Amino acid sequence: MRKMVLSILLLGGIFFVSQQGSLEKVLANEQVSSAVEWVNTLGRKPEDPAYLTLNYRLRRLYFTMTANSKQNPVVFFGDSITFGADWQRLFPDTPVVNRGISGDTTLGLLNRQAEIIELKPRQIFLMIGTNDLCFNRTPDKVLANYDLILQRFRRELPDTPVFVQSILPFNDQLFPANGLRKNNNIRELNKGIVLLAQKHGYKYLDLTGSFTGPDGRLLPQYTYDGLHLNDAAYLVWQKQIDSFVGKDTARR
Repeated sequence: MRKMVLSILLLGGIFFVSQQGSLEKVLANEQVSSAVEWVNTLGRKPEDPAYLTLNYRLRRLYFTMTANSKQNPVVFFGDSITFGADWQRLFPDTPVVNRGISGDTTLGLLNRQAEIIELKPRQIFLMIGTNDLCFNRTPDKVLANYDLILQRFRRELPDTPVFVQSILPFNDQLFPANGLRKNNNIRELNKGIVLLAQKHGYKYLDLTGSFTGPDGRLLPQYTYDGLHLNDAAYLVWQKQIDSFVGKDTARR
């Protein structure tokens, strides 16, 4: 039963993609979203990794279908914060691909890192970690996974600049603080991520200043729910990285 339902939804997703031209539109459909949530709950076993949701699988299917659409692209690699941007519109003169998946974690990125390497990207912009905290993964464990991600990029893409971006704060007055996701833990993660970027010879981009209020929370004018970013926020982000995207830059 589980396999049959998954197959029907996957085939339906492919059909909608072919008809509408966008997987995002499929997942935004209320009936499809409801069905996806139902299958995620029904089909998951307690021991399954947190990243193996139906949304994760559908996004990876979409990535497979579009893998050869751009040569040596700039890759944005991360979770829903990355997924929410139209990076090609923000950087129209550069071939860009969005490899963000909502709900993804450091483990999810490790699981699909080979797909990024196969793209032979010109640059990689990386942001990940906030969802790990929701699953009660301690900052030390998150940083250990992060280290593995950077190790593999250094080993298999030695000439590709990786821009390691800080994790953004969230606003716990608007969005619930699940598990260990608290702004003090995000700050601790960012301190460790700086050191990992230095260790592997990558550029660290601290984006937090423009998004953080005096209370340490994500500024409300840049979010629609306390965690995810609105269009104004992505314009701020775009300005902060504009001097790097698509440019011939050194690794650090």
